Amino acid sequence: MSSAAASRAIASETAEAARHFAQELATAIGRGAVELPAWSQMAERARAALADENVDDDSLARLLTAEAGLAVRVLTLANSAMFARGGSRTSDMKLAVLRLGRDCVRSAVYAYALAQLRHAPRLLYLRAELTQLWRESTAVATLARLVATTCGTVDPDEALLAGLLHNIGKLCLLMQLEQAPPHLRSSPGREALLGGWHARIGLALALHWQLAEPVCTAIAEQNHLEPARGGAPSLNDVLAAAVIGSGAAEAAPDAARHLAELSRFALSAERWLALLERARLESAALRGAFGD
Repeated sequence: MSSAAASRAIASETAEAARHFAQELATAIGRGAVELPAWSQMAERARAALADENVDDDSLARLLTAEAGLAVRVLTLANSAMFARGGSRTSDMKLAVLRLGRDCVRSAVYAYALAQLRHAPRLLYLRAELTQLWRESTAVATLARLVATTCGTVDPDEALLAGLLHNIGKLCLLMQLEQAPPHLRSSPGREALLGGWHARIGLALALHWQLAEPVCTAIAEQNHLEPARGGAPSLNDVLAAAVIGSGAAEAAPDAARHLAELSRFALSAERWLALLERARLESAALRGAFGD
């Protein structure tokens, strides 16, 4: 067998192993058999409460107040320039919940949990990668929210949530790598697994967490942006555009020109460039609100 043929065979074997591992993981997530290590019990209780339509704002506020760290982050977000909208500062958790709305409270809970994971002792070996994922998630989230607000056809709070969780699949895969075959734990198998399957794993988690259908679909389709499609932008479009824009920090003008070619957004390259810069500033503020 030639070296080229051998390389192709190895690549094919690696791709098949990645597919098999990811599909088994997605199935296990659907059964509720997979938990994110170091995901705090309070974050999980808050997540479950937000998914329960019978939990009122008073009960939710009491639950959020029960963990000081989470309470501080929710209040900080509610008092931030992003959400205060000229209102006075508040230390009342129920008012913070009302000001933010359920989707933004949900975003705060997930952001808090993701930020905490970076400092979990058992995950020290992943700290650099978890920090990078956290930065990516806040960058995409703030840009998605700004694009949704600008276009007016997508709920900005849903866009923020979808952005924060768009790479949750990578997080889960990283934490499950110890269970993967040896050749998937290092390059190039690791990159094939993370790059090729994180959206599928993210979808499995979003479905398990009972997130809204548009958010689930956007996470699954985050790498698909049809250039020629017309009509109003959907949440899928907004998230996919945010993934493209936030990943082009060193080539923002090129990204802006590329995004301006998508007529459904009706935004010029100059407007895109302004959104990219504003998102950069807001993502830094969001990370600061969660202790970065």
